[in-house]
Amino acid sequence: MENDSDRWTVDLLLKEFPAPFVKEESYNLLDPFKEHPIAYGAFDSCKELGLVLFEREWNNSLRIWDILVWEECRRMGVGRKLMDAARDYAITSGMRRLVLETQSCNYPAISFYLKYGFELAGFDTACYSNEDIERREVRLEFHYLL
Repeated sequence: MENDSDRWTVDLLLKEFPAPFVKEESYNLLDPFKEHPIAYGAFDSCKELGLVLFEREWNNSLRIWDILVWEECRRMGVGRKLMDAARDYAITSGMRRLVLETQSCNYPAISFYLKYGFELAGFDTACYSNEDIERREVRLEFHYLL
C-alpha cells in the first residue's frame, strides 16, 4: 500500500501460497458477539455435511459468520447449497446484501466466494494484529448485492 498526500494505491494479488497457512487456535461457533445467529445445516439422510451461521445486521445486511463443509464433503456442491440457503433467507427477509469476512491467506475460501459472485468490499490491514501484512493474514470483507 502506497500513500501519496491525497491518494492511496493498493495492489491485491490473488495467489495460492506454496504451503497452506495453518492457524492453530480453537474456535467457538457461538461466540458471545454473535447476538442472534441463525443456523442452517446440510444433511444426507442423518449425516451432517456442513452448516452456515448468519445474522441480520443493523444496515439491512445478512452477516455470514461461518460456512463450514466437512472436509470429506467438499467439492460436492454442499457449500453452494448452504450459501443459496443464506441468500434465499436474505431475499425473503428483504435484505439488501450478504456480507462475510475471510483472511487473505484463505485462498480456497476466497476462490469459492468469488466463484459464487461475491465482490471485495474492503479490507483491514491491522484487524488481528499490528503485523497482519507481514503475517499474510489481512482481513478481507466481501459482499454479494441482492
